[in-house]
Amino acid sequence: MSSAAVAHLPGTIRPADGSPTEPVAPTPLQEVPAIVARARAAQPAWAALSLDARAESVNRFGRALLERHAELAKVMAEEMGRSELECIGDELMSAKEFIKAAIGVARLALAPVKVPISKLDYPGKRAVIEAVPRGVVGIIAPWNYPIGNFFKHLFPALLAGNGVVLKPSEHTPRSGAWLAKLCAECFPAGLVGLVQGRGDAGQALLEGGVDALCFTGSVATGKRVSAAAGERLIPCSVELGGKDAAIVLADCDLERTLAGVATWSVFNAGQDCSSIERVYVEASIADAFARRMGQFVGALRVTPDPKADIGTLQNPRQLEIVEAQVKDAVAQGARVLCGGARTGQGLGFQPTVLDGCTEAMQIMREETFGPVVCIRRVKDAEEAVRLANDSQYGLNGSVWTRDIARGEEIARRLQVGVAVVNNHSLAGVNPWIPWTGTKDTGPGVANSVFAYPNYVRRRTVYVDAAKQPDPWWKPVDENFAPFAQALIERGLKGGLGVLLKLGGLVSKRSKAIRAAAQKTDSAR
Repeated sequence: MSSAAVAHLPGTIRPADGSPTEPVAPTPLQEVPAIVARARAAQPAWAALSLDARAESVNRFGRALLERHAELAKVMAEEMGRSELECIGDELMSAKEFIKAAIGVARLALAPVKVPISKLDYPGKRAVIEAVPRGVVGIIAPWNYPIGNFFKHLFPALLAGNGVVLKPSEHTPRSGAWLAKLCAECFPAGLVGLVQGRGDAGQALLEGGVDALCFTGSVATGKRVSAAAGERLIPCSVELGGKDAAIVLADCDLERTLAGVATWSVFNAGQDCSSIERVYVEASIADAFARRMGQFVGALRVTPDPKADIGTLQNPRQLEIVEAQVKDAVAQGARVLCGGARTGQGLGFQPTVLDGCTEAMQIMREETFGPVVCIRRVKDAEEAVRLANDSQYGLNGSVWTRDIARGEEIARRLQVGVAVVNNHSLAGVNPWIPWTGTKDTGPGVANSVFAYPNYVRRRTVYVDAAKQPDPWWKPVDENFAPFAQALIERGLKGGLGVLLKLGGLVSKRSKAIRAAAQKTDSAR
């Protein structure tokens, strides 16, 4: 790749070969509030539709996406350096099933909740808790999955009755623009807006009047976004990366484990927040595991060709990070079993296996986001758990073993949001499962009913149909003290006698309060 190609601005080169593309104009910052306002203007009519009607529009979007998947895949491939086939497989082919599940989640999350109320304590009362859309939800997404990263927030936000404004990464603006264009064709005018640009565009979106924000990105930026959202008293869901660990036990199915760990290490060229970046292998199988992992990963091909296993890295900065971390690890004693260098074409980096990694190495502490498998030998599962938890991140963690019960026990000891036995990142594409983490991964939640505080607030509608005044209302008379004492007796010992006594006192108190109110009219 030429130095001239590296010098191009983000989003204006093709990662596959470094050739330039036409730049995408950023949205003028002063126009961002108007984009939010248009979404807000369209939102009430959208929210007034039934969930079934909103779901049909989202389904129509899904059908249109699949019908035009080849067109979108071409745009994504150009921006990501992946093959069109990989783009379809990673983000598009299951979109309709994802939407179907998201609608199921929405029906559960948005269903009114009837409140159980004691007829004795609160006669004639009923209450229901409803889900009310926030208004306009801003979604700031990263470049690694330029379409799929939007889905996990876009669909539930729309199904909940919100307007949405999308802010794609400056590295993948064309994919974001394509998505916004399809939204404009399938949803009411203005309901889904688009803001293009760098970090200042994201800041303008936050300051432009959104009612909630969903952010995926770096820890440093996520902290600033969270603080700014807190100042505005709006909910903010943040997902801030990971340094996922896999624990490989001696009794694992070695062939299946090799394929699984390798796949989740280099999937999307390792540009995945839940990519396996640390592999802790019990010593008794470490030699065989390392040797065969080197052979397996070393045979993988890197090109945007449809027959390739993985594509290139997406941008020059990410290539530099991966290359620097690998060089640091080698300088500190890591052994390169395969790969370890650029491919020489575009932003490609060879799938790499490093053996003999230690905690002193940068590549074992900081997010790599590249096609690198780092093997750390451990004496047993106890050491593996301790080292796996010794990280600033906590997104996914996995345990690979034939002993499922033991695997579950170990998985539950991992300090992560998603703990997996004999697999790894697959939970991220299931709308029923909360995609969340701990530590510097951030407290945000995507997918599942547990993500809905991002999209709705709760409203209680409380109805009193009682004909008599409540017994605790004013004024206080000679029956109030016995009434209060009867409530205390019910709490301490209960029994039918106490309930009958309490029922009589409730009736006396209510009649006395009504009588006192009646006297006010006669007094005039």
